[in-house]
Amino acid sequence: MAQALRPLFVTVTWGAGGTTAGKSLELAEICQRQLQLTTCLHLTCTNMNRKLIDEALEEAKALGIRNILALRGDPPRSADYNTEGDDDSNREFTWAVDLVRYIRRVYGDYFCIGVAAYPEGHPGDSYTEVQDVNKDLPYLVEKVQAGADFIMTQLTYDIEAYQKFEEMLRNHPSGAFKTIPIMPGLMPIQGYKSLTRVTKLSGARIPPPILERLEDVKQDDDAVKRVGVDILC
Repeated sequence: MAQALRPLFVTVTWGAGGTTAGKSLELAEICQRQLQLTTCLHLTCTNMNRKLIDEALEEAKALGIRNILALRGDPPRSADYNTEGDDDSNREFTWAVDLVRYIRRVYGDYFCIGVAAYPEGHPGDSYTEVQDVNKDLPYLVEKVQAGADFIMTQLTYDIEAYQKFEEMLRNHPSGAFKTIPIMPGLMPIQGYKSLTRVTKLSGARIPPPILERLEDVKQDDDAVKRVGVDILC
């Protein structure tokens, strides 16, 4: 059953500050070992001290997981997490590029490292920040040049925005994106309310024609799913 849809790989998310570390690694083990699915483990570095990151990477290696999606995670809030003392990760791991560099330095080429990109611009840490793809680009260049092997984008339903974004990357003067695999984020549509909530949080735009189709059936979750499958296809 696990192989019925022939997935290229599956990803397992990671809670802010390592709050779901145990459950994430347990699920990753089930996927990788029991179901024999190539597994990509998300790993955030903000609010994570080096000891926790080392433990996560060593456990992943022991489980045979060789794919890591290196993320910053939620904005630094040391007071909310157990990151006291001299090993406070907010001083050592501020951005995703810090994690990419650390993994490459410690593990060489053992892990295949992915990084995130935002076809419609990063939503920022406050609702007042303007999303700007061009503002994000230098950081993405830095992550790729630090050793990233692939790019996975934030969810998007605006195919024109995505195509424009990918074309911009491929033609970027740095040459950093000429051959690197870029995977578009396509999230299944489970319900109208959940869709509007997650797109608001991520800053993703729902094109009017798609929104109109969903609004016509928004009271019927089964109908929303059927329309959602068609939209994603």
